[in-house]
Amino acid sequence: MTKGEIELIFPKFPDEDKMTESEICVRCHGCCMYVTVPLDSPRSKDQKDLFRWYLLHRNVEIYIDHDRQWQILFKTPCTKLLDNGMCAVYETRPQICRDYKADACSRVGKDYIELFKTPAEFDLYFESRKSATAKKTAPKNAGKTAKKAAKKAIKKSAKKAAKKSTKKAAR
Repeated sequence: MTKGEIELIFPKFPDEDKMTESEICVRCHGCCMYVTVPLDSPRSKDQKDLFRWYLLHRNVEIYIDHDRQWQILFKTPCTKLLDNGMCAVYETRPQICRDYKADACSRVGKDYIELFKTPAEFDLYFESRKSATAKKTAPKNAGKTAKKAAKKAIKKSAKKAAKKSTKKAAR
C-alpha cells in the first residue's frame, strides 16, 4: 500500500454470530467508504489506455463483478460519515443509500471476478486472455516452431505493454 492510499475495511464484530444482518449493517459503515460506477467493457486501444490512466490515480481500482460488468471504484469516504460511523444526514440521505440492502454488503464475500489496482495488472489480464484465445484457436498438431513463435510474440507484447505503462507513469 502506498502513502495516502485508503484501505477498505469491513469490520468484524465479536458478537457478530448473534447479530442480524441489519444490526451488522448499522455498525459497519464500510459501504460509506467508496463509490463504484459502471463502465463499458474496454474494447478499443483508446478505451484500454483510458482504463490504464484511471489506474494511475491513487485510491482508484477497476473490477469485473460477478455479472461480468466492469466497474470503477473510488476509495473515498462519504463526507457525511461521522467519526462514530453514523450518518450525519441519515433522515435525508440519498435514495441510493436508502435502497442499499444488508444482504448486498461487500463484507460478506468477494464482489469481483477480477480486480485491477495497477496498469500492469490490467495489461496482464488482457495478455493472459490473448494467450488463452491463441491456444484455443491453434491447430492441435501445431509444430514446435509455431508454439515457440506464439510464446515469443506474447512475451514481446507483454514487455512492450509494461514498457509503455512505465513510460507513462514516469511522465
